Amino acid sequence: MLFRVLGVGGISLLTRIAGLLLAAIAVQLMADAVFALVDAR
Repeated sequence: MLFRVLGVGGISLLTRIAGLLLAAIAVQLMADAVFALVDAR
């Protein structure tokens, strides 16, 4: 159903946005860990 509504281009765009969001969350988690490590010293 979702494929029928969005089509190939829409699914591709949705996949890219989800990947970008996942990468942003990963960077934020790593930055928080680094700051926590620096504060612990």
